[in-house]
Amino acid sequence: MTRTKPSVITAPGMAHLLLLVLFCFSGFALLLPVSPQWAVHGGADEFGAGLVTAVLMATTVLAQLLVKAALHRLGWPRTLALGALLLGLPTPLQALDDSLWAVLATTALRGLGFGIVTVCGSTAVAIIAPRGRQGAAIGVYGLAIALPQMVLAPAAPALTAALALPTIIACGALPVLALPFTRALGRAVETRTEAPASEQTSAGAAPASTVLRRILLPLITLLLVTSAGGAVLTFTPQFAGRPALAASALFLFTAGAAAARWGCGVLADRFPPRPLTCTLLAAACAGLTLVTVAVRSGRPPVTGLLGGLVLLGAAYGGLQSITLVQALDQAGTENRHTTSVAWNIGYDSGTGLGSLVLGLAAQIATFSTGFGAMSGALALLAVVVMSAGNRSPNEPAEDSAEAADAADAADTADAADRTTRRLPSDCEGLL
Repeated sequence: MTRTKPSVITAPGMAHLLLLVLFCFSGFALLLPVSPQWAVHGGADEFGAGLVTAVLMATTVLAQLLVKAALHRLGWPRTLALGALLLGLPTPLQALDDSLWAVLATTALRGLGFGIVTVCGSTAVAIIAPRGRQGAAIGVYGLAIALPQMVLAPAAPALTAALALPTIIACGALPVLALPFTRALGRAVETRTEAPASEQTSAGAAPASTVLRRILLPLITLLLVTSAGGAVLTFTPQFAGRPALAASALFLFTAGAAAARWGCGVLADRFPPRPLTCTLLAAACAGLTLVTVAVRSGRPPVTGLLGGLVLLGAAYGGLQSITLVQALDQAGTENRHTTSVAWNIGYDSGTGLGSLVLGLAAQIATFSTGFGAMSGALALLAVVVMSAGNRSPNEPAEDSAEAADAADAADTADAADRTTRRLPSDCEGLL
């Protein structure tokens, strides 16, 4: 008997989660290309500009490791409020001083807030998603994250050409506007969990090392594709050369990411992750190859650069949804918090690593050299993913009798749930 599944948007707490991430990621997306440019304005070189993003991601990872303790001590509503405040309040201070150390210090504080918001957000969406619609919920959540990047990241070059940089940086306080939604979202999450603070205290959670072994391949995939994405988001104003071309390039990259992040979340409920992952990795390699060729010129050809960034953006967004769904499936519901932390660390480490590596490549050699190396790394990963066996420890068991016999009792329950989600009858509307 076919049952109508609930809309993911109307799930309790989902609307508050989407509004919270819209405001928080708006402030984040606006300053991701602008803060490095502010540091360059103050005298920093390419390495210093890359270091700004690297520090942002380093403190983000540090905060992500501490979210469990914060949730246990403060509860969900206060922890969410703390994340929004740390992400938004340091930006007016950053606007007062363009020296590299001042930019790094305020960026470090913002990273702490961003780490809290990212872990709480991805954990919350896994908790409040309607049963059988986890992929769709992650897709909508990813769309809410990607929309600010699609609008604000491309607008940043034009804004910096029209307005004073301190004015734009002060607008990074937008996350403070998310405060009204933290209480309702926190209560909704606490209602869905057995323990008031978070579900990570539930019995039966596996050790972190075990969880990491289960989800290693999705994490490596995420790390490499976000390295390429972080490099593009940080340095497009520098390698594009012309403000109009930089704005167009960032818009197409982020628009492709937004559409793919939403669409691939829906597809992840219905198809196995490996063919989707291989297709997206191939698109990323092709896109990076086009970008590598384009940026060799002092004035990059428009068609090659934009075409490459569209392909890369689709892979960048789609793989974020695919890897999160895959990691949550493989880890099991009792390990959602550990999975969320690991996934977000992979995402943010990749973003910081990509900006740092490309900054070094630009200083030592060229932007083209850095993008070429990233393309080679993704091509190698595509071969690894394609050749991985169905019963690889890093890939979920196939929904078959043979795989069920090989799985232990706990993994059998998770595989059954995945089978239910992937039945052809699960083909309602995208939301």
